[in-house]
Amino acid sequence: MIYLAAILTAIILGSVIYFLKFFRQEGIKPYVFVLLFAMKLFGGIGVYSVYTYYYEPEMSDIHKFYRGGLALYQAKDESFSDYLRLVTGIQANQPQLEKYYIATEHWTRKFDYGLFNDNRTIMRFNALVCLVSQGNIFVHIVLMAFLSFIGCFVLFKAFAKVFKINKYILLFAAFLVPSCWFWTSGLLKEGLMMLAIGFAFYFLVILYEKFNIWHLLGFVLSCMLMFLSKIYVLPAFLPAVFFILVSKKMRIKYQLITFISIIIVSSVLVLFSGRILGYDIISTLSGKQNDFINYIELQDDPGSTYDLTRLKPDVISFIKIIPEGLANSFFRPFPSEVNSAFMLFSFFEIVLICLIAIMTIVFFKKPDTNTTRFLLFCAIFILFLYVVIGVYTPNTGSIVRYRTPALPFLFVMLFVMIDWERIVRFFEKLRRRVIVKD
Repeated sequence: MIYLAAILTAIILGSVIYFLKFFRQEGIKPYVFVLLFAMKLFGGIGVYSVYTYYYEPEMSDIHKFYRGGLALYQAKDESFSDYLRLVTGIQANQPQLEKYYIATEHWTRKFDYGLFNDNRTIMRFNALVCLVSQGNIFVHIVLMAFLSFIGCFVLFKAFAKVFKINKYILLFAAFLVPSCWFWTSGLLKEGLMMLAIGFAFYFLVILYEKFNIWHLLGFVLSCMLMFLSKIYVLPAFLPAVFFILVSKKMRIKYQLITFISIIIVSSVLVLFSGRILGYDIISTLSGKQNDFINYIELQDDPGSTYDLTRLKPDVISFIKIIPEGLANSFFRPFPSEVNSAFMLFSFFEIVLICLIAIMTIVFFKKPDTNTTRFLLFCAIFILFLYVVIGVYTPNTGSIVRYRTPALPFLFVMLFVMIDWERIVRFFEKLRRRVIVKD
């Protein structure tokens, strides 16, 4: 019965995608998006299977946060108003709610460094979905896959507005980057992040073309969801947004100057955040990184971990570790670290990125002024996000998950700078030579 409910939910949502006008895109048949949603469903089931049968279910993220959501949902039986307080966070400090927080087991972290605990967001999501699912985890998986699909879809629509290349190439960047497809499809924070970042970029592109107060509200709400889903992504996204806003009427030369200026100014704000912003970002990153390393060292089976230089709470230490962090984010897992099917999967993705990068160099196409602006937006977002992930994370499996928000932007950057017509002519010429020789 639990499988039947999930299948029925998937059929209904698939029908919505097929028939609803919102999910139409010129030049692409509606069934294509239904198939992409089906792929999201398979990805969601795959993530569930990994966390149920490969990892220890009691400690895996999906099951921890699903059980946490169920614990919050139990409040509905005693007081629906208390349930609403738990899922909205409004008046959520009342003493009678403490027993539900304790029951989640993961509501608080040992060291939070004054930061919002984004684990609570996915628990609240599960508690909210329980109103429909009645605790059926497979319905949760279907709904998360649908939300992630919507995020990918609006990201694709935004790409199609900005980048004038083949729409199926843009579909790949938005939907089918392997690790992004897989990890954002499951019942994890990455699914909500995909929804948030898709709408944030979509509304940004619309606002870039024409200001509208409702689109601005949509952008702000999307950024709020981004913050609630993955707290470290929004600080990497906002400098890129600022670049788009200030460079709207600039020629390419001045765009590049602005690009470099924003990187320098943002870096200064981070490096001296204790004095400028009143909150020491370097000390927080140092503390969280060292906590992560200490936790791994206590494990009997540390898994796909690697030696990461310990970050000290000072500017020099942070500057020194940046190249190492970028190398980790861009290129891990290294060939010597491939010790499982998952690492092999991720390694092939890195190989794919490298091959596409080579194609970009060989068949480079100079972008126009407007395209350059959005390519530099992508570059700022990727660089800042990859620095944070690389200096903080001593585990390859975690890096593969954490970098997923930036991967569609990385792939679309490379695809847009490729002269696809030259590639077609190259292979056509090659084909003719083979025919002549035969």
